[in-house]
This record gives sequence, structure tokens and C-alpha cells, in this order.
Amino acid sequence: MTAHTTFKTIAITLAALGTTMAPAAFAAPADDVSVKIDTRYLETDWGVEKVYDVLSEKAESACVNRSIRDMVGSRFERDCMSDLLDDFVESADHEKLTIYHASVTN
Repeated sequence: MTAHTTFKTIAITLAALGTTMAPAAFAAPADDVSVKIDTRYLETDWGVEKVYDVLSEKAESACVNRSIRDMVGSRFERDCMSDLLDDFVESADHEKLTIYHASVTN
């Protein structure tokens, strides 16, 4: 039997922060963002890094709008990715992943 878990959170939208902060393209309703991983990877340091990479890539793909490259859009993307990754790690509630996330973000 394979151990899997799904990290699910809501992508933050600019509509919740105020539409004056970024272009209208970001004002779409929030989408559910989830990623499924094999929890056996969390048993090793190498696996924790791989899971973290997957979570980072998922956060980036959910937040980055490649057609908009202004300063406000870039700041929104960075904040969105950071918040989404924080949410993924928090919802995983796994000590090794939390410690790794703290070491990467500090």
C-alpha cells in the first residue's frame, strides 16, 4: 500500500488584498491548489528536499503569470508563492519538512 497525502490550500488572489495593488489579470477568483506526494519521501533528508522542490514548483506554477512583468506583478507573484509554500508546509504538519522550510527561508 502506498502512502500518499494531498496538500491543499487556496491560492491568494489580489481581490482579497485590494485591486489597486496589481493588474486586473490577477483579480480572478481563488483556485484550489493541491499537490499529491508520497509521504514515504519524508522519511529521509533527500526525500524532504525533493518534496520541498515539488511544493515550490507547484506554488510557482500556481502564482506566476508569465505575461505580466511589472514591479507590482512580480511582488504579488513572490508573495503568492511564499504564502502558498508556507500553507503547503503548514498543512503537511511534518517536523522534517517544517525544519527544512525554515532553513531555506531564513
